[in-house]
Amino acid sequence: MNVRKKAMPWLSMLLVVALMAGLLPAGKVTHAAESVTGIRFESNISPVYVLVEGQSTQLKVIATIKDGTTEKESDVTDKVSWTSSDSKIVSVDAGWVKGVGKGSAEITAKYQGYTIKKMIVADMMYEKLVVRTTDGGQEVPSELTVNLGMKPKWSVFALDHQRAGESNVTEEATWSSSNTSVADVNKGVITLKEKGETEITVKHKGLSYKVKLKVDMPYNELKIMPDKVVEFTFGDSSKSVTVIATKPDGSTEDVTALAEWSSSDKNVVEVENGVLKPINVGTATITVSYLGKTDTVTAVVRASNQAMRITPDKKQHVMLSQGVVSLQTFVLAMDNSTKEVTQEAEWTSSNVQAVTVDKGIVRLHGAGDATITAKYQGLSRKVDITVYPSITKIEWAEAVKPDKDGDTKRKEEMFINDVKSLPKIQGTTFSGEKVDVSNVVQWTSDNPNIVKIEEDGKMKALETGTVRLVAQVSGQILDMDVTVTRKALILHTDQDELSLVTAREVSVPTVTVIYTDGEEADVTNDVKWESSSNNLLVYDGKMRGLVPTSRLTLNGTFSNVKLSIKVTIEEEIVSLTIDPNPVYTTINKSESVKVTGKYRNGKTINLSSRMNWKMENESIATVKGSSVKGAALGSTKMVGEFQGKTYEVPVHVKPKLLKLEGTPSSIKLTPGQSAAWKVQAIYDTGEVVDVTSQVTWVPSNTKVKVSRGSVQGVSKGSTSIKISFGGKSTTIRTSVK
Repeated sequence: MNVRKKAMPWLSMLLVVALMAGLLPAGKVTHAAESVTGIRFESNISPVYVLVEGQSTQLKVIATIKDGTTEKESDVTDKVSWTSSDSKIVSVDAGWVKGVGKGSAEITAKYQGYTIKKMIVADMMYEKLVVRTTDGGQEVPSELTVNLGMKPKWSVFALDHQRAGESNVTEEATWSSSNTSVADVNKGVITLKEKGETEITVKHKGLSYKVKLKVDMPYNELKIMPDKVVEFTFGDSSKSVTVIATKPDGSTEDVTALAEWSSSDKNVVEVENGVLKPINVGTATITVSYLGKTDTVTAVVRASNQAMRITPDKKQHVMLSQGVVSLQTFVLAMDNSTKEVTQEAEWTSSNVQAVTVDKGIVRLHGAGDATITAKYQGLSRKVDITVYPSITKIEWAEAVKPDKDGDTKRKEEMFINDVKSLPKIQGTTFSGEKVDVSNVVQWTSDNPNIVKIEEDGKMKALETGTVRLVAQVSGQILDMDVTVTRKALILHTDQDELSLVTAREVSVPTVTVIYTDGEEADVTNDVKWESSSNNLLVYDGKMRGLVPTSRLTLNGTFSNVKLSIKVTIEEEIVSLTIDPNPVYTTINKSESVKVTGKYRNGKTINLSSRMNWKMENESIATVKGSSVKGAALGSTKMVGEFQGKTYEVPVHVKPKLLKLEGTPSSIKLTPGQSAAWKVQAIYDTGEVVDVTSQVTWVPSNTKVKVSRGSVQGVSKGSTSIKISFGGKSTTIRTSVK
């Protein structure tokens, strides 16, 4: 065929493609169809034989694919779905089959709807495993008893099917112990740990061999001889002990050199092969262990002296410029005699950059902290030392605030018997660094009877007065004043609440102090007053309210105690009305008194509860708040005070009115006719009083005309005349005919 004649010009081909593209749906491209027509294993061998735990064998699957009129074959092994009929016999993964256990299984491969199968037979590489002792070659039985201390070592051999030979597979095999706390195994080497049972398993190429191993104790007990406390005095030579092991048959064996020895405190006693060496004073437990058995004995190292002390024994604070510090050490012998051992003791410093020590002489080399230790025949004592650098000046660690006069001198206040820490002082070094030098300050008091300097950096107040305390460090000094006063227990004033009038000046309350010793004193002029509000001005023993305020607090301070007074500031009352005035009441009857005050602006206020009323004669009447109660017949007066003014109200206690009686009780009249009537009051005292001139009356209608003491008929009919007096009433009936 002439290809050139069949070929289209490239432009014509481009037009054809364009036309086809226009006819096809957007986004779709046509391909020739491919289809799988079958699958097969690459190898026809069946069954396939594999070894248990041997190398894997691959099965490959070939698919026949039809592409139009063309067929081709393709390896689809990695696309196939693989399964095994018994994965405990044969496993399969991506076509790789492996023997797991002896037997046969069918491998299935599925792809594109096609399924093929192949039989796989798994067999053992060896017939069996045999375990023998490495040293003697004897076969190890399935059950074996051994004793702690033994070191079993086994080898494993794999026998082939023809028994033509065997292979030593000890290194390749897998070894395991079911109870590693009893015995462990590593490539045939058995490590016995404690009494008990375990199972040793060896596996190789699908075969296994198990040995039930029982571990026993070779000895019933260990015994250290002698079994009493091993005693030493510091400096003694070593002592030996022996350990005897008792076997189950009762026989004994000296295992001193074979056993493992340990000491609970090697700083007290060391031990090796039963030899105990004393090191230091103390107690240690010596333990011996051998083949699962242990025993202990106590070793004690006693000091050759009772006790030891170092002088001085308190922490030392010294300036570097001091150069040296001398220490001494003493021991108390067993016969209670005292001996200085400063020269014989072993002296050490924990910080040789700061200090060194030799025979009790501590030499200062630099600023820092160190611990000086003295040791002598098993005893030791320590003392701490702090070395401070040289300083150029000292100052208070806390700045002193100027007082109201601008004085910046430090001042302290104390009470008798108080103990207080001395203030902290800091020094400035040559390099400008600030250092706390409080512990090296030397304090003095110009009057120890008032304030005494204690040894522990404190000051104690003994008597009242003022003293000067001086602090000195390396020629630098600071001083302070300390004032000692008595300690107050309580402050007392007779005014718990105050009511002030705006712009009116009054004196501060009188205040009495009660000291802890029971003594009292007027300290009004010494109390420092402070108001909780700027609306109250306090100055020079006086106070003045500036703006009306419903409630504020006046606080007073004296010595170590305080008091508070509630204060009310209000406008001036220009007039005050009391109702009733006077007050009339009866025995055991209460009468309320209302007090109304008026301000300059015309507003009023109820002051009934603020008058603080007092009764002049409480046998006649009593007053509580704004309520007056009669006690006995008679007259008295009550007195109240408000805003500095005094008010008096008469109080009269009268008999109690029991009833009224009208006479006559009924009257008959004709029109125009008149008749007289009167009313009598009957009291609880039995007194009868004509009160006609004081009563009020009200007729029920106009049939009669009523005037005080008389009644006149007007028209025919009946009328009731109600007559009242003192809270009681009575009725006179009239009829006109």
